[in-house]
Amino acid sequence: MGKLRAELVSVTFLLQACWQVPKWGHMTQDQIPNPISDPTSGQIASFDNHVASFQLDNSPVRGRAVHLGDALNEALGAGRYPVEVARMLGEAMMIAALVGRALKFKGRLVVQCYGTNEGAISLLAADCTTDGNIRGYARWDDEQLKSIRLDHKNHNKSLGAKTLLGGGTFAMTIDQGPDMDQYQGLSAIEGGSLAECAEHYFRQSEQIPSRVKLACGQVQLPGRAPSWRGGGIMIQRIAADENRGETGDDWETAKALFATLSDDELIDPDLTQEKLLYRLFHESGVRIVDQADIRAQCSCSEEKLYNTLKTFEVDALNDMAENGKITANCEFCATDYVFNLEQLMPR
Repeated sequence: MGKLRAELVSVTFLLQACWQVPKWGHMTQDQIPNPISDPTSGQIASFDNHVASFQLDNSPVRGRAVHLGDALNEALGAGRYPVEVARMLGEAMMIAALVGRALKFKGRLVVQCYGTNEGAISLLAADCTTDGNIRGYARWDDEQLKSIRLDHKNHNKSLGAKTLLGGGTFAMTIDQGPDMDQYQGLSAIEGGSLAECAEHYFRQSEQIPSRVKLACGQVQLPGRAPSWRGGGIMIQRIAADENRGETGDDWETAKALFATLSDDELIDPDLTQEKLLYRLFHESGVRIVDQADIRAQCSCSEEKLYNTLKTFEVDALNDMAENGKITANCEFCATDYVFNLEQLMPR
């Protein structure tokens, strides 16, 4: 338990170190970057598929917001997953994007959920690189999912994270590359959504009071097939210091405003990120600090797989081959790779 606690604190420390916010209380209004005025004027343009970091004016509250359209739809794949599984995986990818895009070194943030035999989903795996590439993969049991659907329909209950996963473990890992140590924090899967699991994770660290709201759903625009969209916002309380003083009241106000946020607002294709942040926090004043793009892009490649297969013994290659060919499939992006056995044999 001591090692786990140390690793969790290491993750928290890295996130805090990589997510610094300027002390705007010492700046004049014209020096503070990117204020969000009323965006209905049309002066502020916004697009899908990015993460924005923001700060409430004169308040110890910072946040990050993610807005995903075709990037999420592509990452989930058309018809690859049942609706309930796709929604959970989409939430996992948004958590990865919210946190991973904040890191200031080259690497990736990995979110994993390990379910139990009581649930239908045994694994959710999602990651976001510091360049903004997201991908995800889920493993589930069809028969168990059908049973859970039937049980909850009969009892008029919603299917949440704890039900679909059956409890289990929520993990967040910072991967800084093959030559650097990885840092992983773990917490129990608690609550009805992955957003609540993430809140529980940060609360367990006892260092970052946080609120997280995520929504993932299918939207059908005129003349187009239904497609997945997702949106999420995370707010965090900045610790009090001699410049800020006590921060409790401001944090309570921000939480109360945040609680009014609905799922429909997060996935509405006509409600831009700027409009949504203005709607929530215009009375306090809210400012965009930075924006970064997100795209669906897997890290698999033919070259990587070829080099991996070349390390196998001849007998193992023969066992994998069928009709002189070895076929491999990427579980994240569903890409198939086919290699002739001859090209893999030692020369």
